[in-house]
Amino acid sequence: MKAPPMAAAVMGWTGFYVGINGGGAWSDGPSMSYVDLANIGNTTNAYAPSTVNPSSSTSGLVGLHAGYNWQVAPTWVLGIEGDWDWTNINASGTNSLFGATNNAGGTFGLLRDNVTLQTKVNWLASVRGRAGYTSSSWMLYGTGGVAFADMDFNAQVHCVGPVNGAGTLCGAPGQDIRPTGFNNTRVGWVAGAGIEYKPASNWIFGLEYLYYRFGDTNTGGGSWTFPSGQPAPFYACTTAGQNCAKFSYGDMNVQTVRARVSFQLNSPTATKY
Repeated sequence: MKAPPMAAAVMGWTGFYVGINGGGAWSDGPSMSYVDLANIGNTTNAYAPSTVNPSSSTSGLVGLHAGYNWQVAPTWVLGIEGDWDWTNINASGTNSLFGATNNAGGTFGLLRDNVTLQTKVNWLASVRGRAGYTSSSWMLYGTGGVAFADMDFNAQVHCVGPVNGAGTLCGAPGQDIRPTGFNNTRVGWVAGAGIEYKPASNWIFGLEYLYYRFGDTNTGGGSWTFPSGQPAPFYACTTAGQNCAKFSYGDMNVQTVRARVSFQLNSPTATKY
């Protein structure tokens, strides 16, 4: 009688896991714009709208992740994962502010001053589903879900002074308007893919790419007030709580590549014949 085939032990992917990750992040600079609200109806002392398009920015990132895998078939794994990453993506730029009064030729006034706008990402987080194809100790997977980003939005008007015979709307050259800004946590979506290698029953090593998308961030905080008594052009802001200027921030994309090390807390060994 022929002996039955011996069972071969293969890595099982079912179980909870926790881990650390690190790598790099980059973003195309989001579109940012300035609109003068201080002198509506007074084009002599108002700035024309200005748009800033900063260049792309890069940063390192480091963080934590945790999740659960279900090996639903010999070659298929489903899972859910949450993560949090510190980063320091800083997209900023400066653009000229022109007087809103038209010249005889119909063009905006000569260069007066400028404005600096900044979008800064402090951390990224997500909750994602995962679906993978495994062959023993290797797994390829796709992932996607909801994303969160903590962002700072900052702005400052700089008083350059007279340029090419044009006056300044500020009180004096070099007299910058007090910087202002706000912080907000934005919600978007994330999708990506990765590969993992499991050489032992509890350890998993991986490499992952993620693409984050955060929609128009102007909603819920795109304008705010300057204190009264500021120099021109904000001298018209004499009422407490009056909006003197509006700073709008457009959509933002973030991409990350990160290496991962995970420890699977309970790693049953699957049997293969």
